[in-house]
Amino acid sequence: MPAVTNPVLIGGTGRSGSTILGRILARHPDLYLTDPEEVRFLANNPGMATALGMKNAGFPRSLRARNLAQKAIKRSQGAYFKRPNNSGLQKWLTKEEMVALGDRYLERFGREPLAATQEFTYAVMDKVAAPAEGRRWVDGTPANARVTDLIEPIYPDCQVVAIIRDGRDVAASFVEQTFGPNEILESLREWGRRSLRMHQAVQRCRPGRILTVDMLDMVQNAREESLEQVCSFLNIPLDPGMMEWFADNVSVDRAHVGRWRTQFDDETTEKINALYASIVADLRSKGVRIPLET
Repeated sequence: MPAVTNPVLIGGTGRSGSTILGRILARHPDLYLTDPEEVRFLANNPGMATALGMKNAGFPRSLRARNLAQKAIKRSQGAYFKRPNNSGLQKWLTKEEMVALGDRYLERFGREPLAATQEFTYAVMDKVAAPAEGRRWVDGTPANARVTDLIEPIYPDCQVVAIIRDGRDVAASFVEQTFGPNEILESLREWGRRSLRMHQAVQRCRPGRILTVDMLDMVQNAREESLEQVCSFLNIPLDPGMMEWFADNVSVDRAHVGRWRTQFDDETTEKINALYASIVADLRSKGVRIPLET
């Protein structure tokens, strides 16, 4: 069995506040934020959870599972292993260790997909979270919330905090990054697709395993109440040190709340607002919880 069977996974649509919450929880004595803060190999696409989900999807989709498993291993030994500034899985495992684990995983995957996935994931995370010394570890890979149903068999006792945020602010943030969509309206459409995937994944999970938090509540409307809700969900006390760091480092300005209103010209802002209204109406018709408006 792994050292920790009930990790805390934070996720969202990307650019929605998972990093902020991860760093807040890192100040709690009962928790340990992984380094890197996003391990990625489990939830990103293709990742271990996606490959397992495809294997369990039944014919003919299961035929793609082997290819996804191979791609997941390739990324675990490449993009997720060695990242800028000496970050990534390389801080905790050697390349030789990763190759050996990957070979073992692929050898077992066809016959025992869940056991193979658990063996690989547990071995890697025991190394990454070794400094936790038995405390629950926290990972902030945004995709955690979008594939939480696929992660559930791997870590049945994990808990997920899903963060939602006004899609216009998410899209405005994405276009300033070197990853993700770089055109504002396409970024907004991608927010809609990710929001729907997150909702569908949560609906397929065991009730009570996922908590949804609105970023605007967390940074502005109900700051202490939101953190109390998260701590209650995780069954940990609200820690004064965590609250002190939160007060000193998290603000509306730093979270760039409402950035979509000032980042673009008037014509573009009108297009953003019109498209957002259409996407929100569609999501609401499918039962998706809509973030508070900034």
